[in-house]
Amino acid sequence: MSETIINQAVEAVAGLINALGLFANIHRGVLGTGNDLCCEVGPTYPEAVFMDKNKYIPVDFTINGKHTDLQTLSEALNKIHESLTMRRTYPSGDSWQIVDITTATEPQKIERESEGAWIMASSLTVKVNTNL
Repeated sequence: MSETIINQAVEAVAGLINALGLFANIHRGVLGTGNDLCCEVGPTYPEAVFMDKNKYIPVDFTINGKHTDLQTLSEALNKIHESLTMRRTYPSGDSWQIVDITTATEPQKIERESEGAWIMASSLTVKVNTNL
């Protein structure tokens, strides 16, 4: 079975983030035990459906990060937001295209673990056009 359009788009965004060369590659799921970056998608829904059945789907893309140095973590999350929201071109697939990425929630501190690692979170809205 082939990957769904949403999963393909999420993997493409993760690829854009990994190309930034941050302190860790981003992965789907939960934060690991060391310095780490992870992402996951929230519920999605069509924003617009057209007569030809094309759709615009905003995908809530949550990014969590953990690092023992708050400055390193903050710089990484801010670089993700600045780089992705300022792009002029985005990835596409056979039946989808990312048309825009915007900041939904700016990077913010969540907590500091007892071991000293900082945790921050943010989210992007990835607007996907499906042309089935």
